[in-house]
Amino acid sequence: MTTLFLRQNTGFSFAALVVGGLLCLVGMLHASDTPSYLEARKKFEAEEYLLAMLAAQKAVEENPEQANHRHLYGLVLMELKQFNDSKVQLRKAVALEPDNAKFQYSLGATLVQEKKERLAPGSSDERLLLLWRIFPVPVVGTEDETLEALKRAVELDPNHLEARLHLGRNYYEQSRYDLALQQFRAIAEKDPNYPWIHYHLSVLLGDMGAVQDALQALEKEVEQYPDHWYARLELGELLEKTGRLQSALGHLLQAERERSANADVQYALAKVYRGLGEREKALASALECIELDPGFIDAHYLVGQLYRESGQPERSRTAIERFERLRRGGRL
Repeated sequence: MTTLFLRQNTGFSFAALVVGGLLCLVGMLHASDTPSYLEARKKFEAEEYLLAMLAAQKAVEENPEQANHRHLYGLVLMELKQFNDSKVQLRKAVALEPDNAKFQYSLGATLVQEKKERLAPGSSDERLLLLWRIFPVPVVGTEDETLEALKRAVELDPNHLEARLHLGRNYYEQSRYDLALQQFRAIAEKDPNYPWIHYHLSVLLGDMGAVQDALQALEKEVEQYPDHWYARLELGELLEKTGRLQSALGHLLQAERERSANADVQYALAKVYRGLGEREKALASALECIELDPGFIDAHYLVGQLYRESGQPERSRTAIERFERLRRGGRL
């Protein structure tokens, strides 16, 4: 089972986490801000990034030692996915004002976003988040710089929760679980309602083997955000593994109401129904899983088992053969 840091229908987007709310990062206006900078900022806030880029470039040319001009230019370039140029500008902004937490965070967050794009160019937030858990993030030679920028941002502003979240995720990617836990718990202490934080904690605690603590974190997440369907899915799976099948079923049915056409939900339901002895429902859910995702290998194996248990050996054999073919990298 993969893990997805995702919640739909809450008004919260992962994209906002990547850059911590870009408009907030731009900063206050200063008397030294040039007309070009003000124009760039206006276009940036209107999400007219190409026009913002032209104005920001001019602002930097007019006053190359103005850190906030380079910072804005770097943010605009990041939005346009011109990561190399964006990093140049943000590094210069940091060099000009090394004690500015926003500048440090912007650099770190941009390096994070670059890694996501390298992992899955042009993918949706949902796909990026899914891949983040399935595969290691590829090395791009900026891991140390990312970590140092985010650490510095947190040192300069301990209440910069977006920086803490990214720092924790970077520690997690490096399997430095204790350090990741420190950051995630600090966020939860400062803002218990911070989006996704209890879910992040549950993933980390689960990987650390603290199953009961992971369960409690997921329960807290769904208590705060009842429509976080993937948290309910993971909670249902953990409850199923610990033998609490009826509780698991309740959460999985709620997840199904939110995302009925989701292969993971149907597969989890199939396992719970099987454990409850409701073989027909289990088979229906497992087949629905395969209908939604024909390449879902484990679902084919489960279907084979369910057919065998229901006295249908030929269908069982066919399903197991499909499972073996997929497991060896073949096609259906």
